[in-house]
Amino acid sequence: MRRFEGTQMILRLAGDAPIVSNLGPGSDDLWHAGHRDRNFYTYGNMGLCSSLALGMAMATDEQVISLDGDGSLLMNLGTIASIGREQPKNLTVVVWDNEKWGQTGGQTSHTGMGTDLEQVARSCGIARTKTVSDLEDLEAAVSEALATDGPNFIVAKIDEGEYLPVAPVEPEFTLYRFRNTFVEQRQPGH
Repeated sequence: MRRFEGTQMILRLAGDAPIVSNLGPGSDDLWHAGHRDRNFYTYGNMGLCSSLALGMAMATDEQVISLDGDGSLLMNLGTIASIGREQPKNLTVVVWDNEKWGQTGGQTSHTGMGTDLEQVARSCGIARTKTVSDLEDLEAAVSEALATDGPNFIVAKIDEGEYLPVAPVEPEFTLYRFRNTFVEQRQPGH
């Protein structure tokens, strides 16, 4: 399974839900799959994608989706423990697991050497976990996650394809644009 195909499918299933995407190729894929004001691209924030999504989930009743990477999540495993502690019912984390540190040269990550992020999530108190390796299983897992209380943690095993062109995203404008749409959704009548 390729990350871009999975991202396209998740964007289709997400409706208007906020999506937080991991730095680099994760954010590029989301932008190319369909730029929208409810996408929060985390350029320059390695290890913080799911932390930001957790904060958003705690600030709203809306579903929030995190599209994280195995390398980034490994840099901040405390995120998984915090999600397990807080138990946000409206958070779904999808981890694109290519078993590599893709942004630093393609070195084998911990998941390529036996670390099982689904088991890590379970040991942190996240009961709703799955590992998938094809689009059909990913679609079923994400559909189920968006229809049930979470937190949900899905490890999506991917093959690393060619990177898409860098999206023309400015971090400051992403924050401004997203904050305005996030606040609008919390106003009466929305």
